[in-house]
Amino acid sequence: MPPPAQPPQQPQQPHSMPRECLSAQTGLVPWQRQQLCISFFNSPTHCTPTAIVPLLSPTAPAACLPMQHSRAHLICRAHNRFTPTIALWEHFVGPHLPQRFSSTATAPAQHVLDNGPTTTEVVANVQEDNGAQQSETEAQQTIEKPSAGSAPHVRKMTTVKGRWLPEKAQVSIAKNKVAKHTRQEESLTGPEKLLATAREAFAQSKEYKGVVVQPMVSTIAIKESSLPWCLDKTARDKSAMDLLDKEIERFYKYAMPKDYERIARQHVIQQVRNHVKQVSPKYDVQVFGSERNGVAFATSDIDFRLMQPSWVADPAIDRLPPAKNEQARRLKVLLNLFHRIFKTHKSYFLSTLRHARYPLITAQDCNSGLDVQIVLSNDTSMSTAMMKHYMDEIPYLCRLYYVVKTIFSIRGLSDVFRGGFGSYSIFMMLVASIKHAPHERQDAAGALLNFLRFYRDFDTTKYGISIDPVELFDKTQHPVVTKPVKEKLDNGTMKPLPPYMLCLRDPADETNDLGRKGIAIKHVQATFAHLHSQLVDDIKKNTRPSLLGPLVGPSYMLNYKPREKLQDYGRRLQLEEQKTLAAKAKAIRDADKKVESDYKPMAPSQASIHSVESAKPFQKEQQIPAI
Repeated sequence: MPPPAQPPQQPQQPHSMPRECLSAQTGLVPWQRQQLCISFFNSPTHCTPTAIVPLLSPTAPAACLPMQHSRAHLICRAHNRFTPTIALWEHFVGPHLPQRFSSTATAPAQHVLDNGPTTTEVVANVQEDNGAQQSETEAQQTIEKPSAGSAPHVRKMTTVKGRWLPEKAQVSIAKNKVAKHTRQEESLTGPEKLLATAREAFAQSKEYKGVVVQPMVSTIAIKESSLPWCLDKTARDKSAMDLLDKEIERFYKYAMPKDYERIARQHVIQQVRNHVKQVSPKYDVQVFGSERNGVAFATSDIDFRLMQPSWVADPAIDRLPPAKNEQARRLKVLLNLFHRIFKTHKSYFLSTLRHARYPLITAQDCNSGLDVQIVLSNDTSMSTAMMKHYMDEIPYLCRLYYVVKTIFSIRGLSDVFRGGFGSYSIFMMLVASIKHAPHERQDAAGALLNFLRFYRDFDTTKYGISIDPVELFDKTQHPVVTKPVKEKLDNGTMKPLPPYMLCLRDPADETNDLGRKGIAIKHVQATFAHLHSQLVDDIKKNTRPSLLGPLVGPSYMLNYKPREKLQDYGRRLQLEEQKTLAAKAKAIRDADKKVESDYKPMAPSQASIHSVESAKPFQKEQQIPAI
């Protein structure tokens, strides 16, 4: 079919066409509309109304569908001119394209925020077949849109990039919070890694570099001025050393067990005793360690010593480990307790059996959260007496011990099984520093400074420390070991300790080296150097809210939840005890009332009353004297 005649050329004007011209034309089947739009948009020039109108007619021939390029562009004279491109697209193509509403769209890096009603989605099925005409119902399929009354349900998904934030400032703040939280979580495992490095070097008889061990930090932060041992601004008109001494005293009062905590601890002690007696009635359970010595924290472990009454305390025997057959017999008893009580009883969890010089059971009480230890150890009465002697001799020793022990604990340096120092060793380290380097102030503040400086500068490779007598000795010439161990060292069957290990002679046992298990001594010395430098600087400035903050500050939030749980348990125990006592008192009162009612004299009858009244004149007559 020849192309239609070209109309006379007109000046080019902006192309437009009224919307009603397109919307009024109907009758095209879907394949004609699709072909019309494809041809229209493939054309390098815009379609003119003269080319559109024939195609909109239902009787338009097929040959007219491929639109011809026209150099002459007609102008639509309608008052509401509209671009034909947009008009054709909106009328024919747009309604038949698959669309996705916000109800099914996924936005990157977003959380699910909306819980509104879910809207359904029905998409028209547009078939691309060989020209077969679709049914009228298929042609009229549309997308069901959400109702105007309810907002569409938005599903915002979470991706690997995290939570979506609209502003850059919020993103920066969120990153800083995540980084801080990550550092706090890493601080909880940091000391373990450092101690593992020290143990590995010790096993290979190698040196290792001591580093500053940072304290474990709770994920919940608190201002330093809000610490319970921090002084008020009105009380800070003293010198820095006086403030430090006052803070040590306040920290000591804070760390000691409170009334409810003491009730809970005593209940756990009695509970363990009862359970052990049920399984092994021949054995006695004695409390020893910090609980017996009076230096226990609110959340300190409770140590029990399992022994028989026949085991008489003998200092000569207590220095040596028991014989092999005796060790096997005691271990059998301990295994029986472990499997019948601590591993199966509902009151305990995290129960383990550790094989050491003195085997022990460790477990945690479910209700209080306190850790308990059952040890097959020898008598420790000599050590207890020695600690009491030094606490009586040095008045500020006890409260200073609480500070120093906390310095070790919050840095993971007080676990003997991981290369740290135990409570008794820390206590004697403190006594040794006071004996060897007394401060002129003779108080806790001066002793704390001298303690950090003494072990910072002490040469552990050459000298050992003796408390009684107060002296330093050559540890290679005079090793602190038992006689059997010395024989093994002399004949080469046992390796000596690395030269960097601390040698501290136990005043209660001259053959006991209190530093032989402190593998982390290099980390301890590096940490003491850092803390001493910071404390001296804070004392010079005297502007810090708490001078003890860098030393023991994180302990408050680390122990907040455990102490809260312990206090709640002690409060419940006291209420239960009060209810029990009230019930007993009521039962006693009821029993007394019943006894009184049983022995109450009976009321006299009418006959007895009449006989008594009739006898009264006779009695009076008998009482009248004779004239």
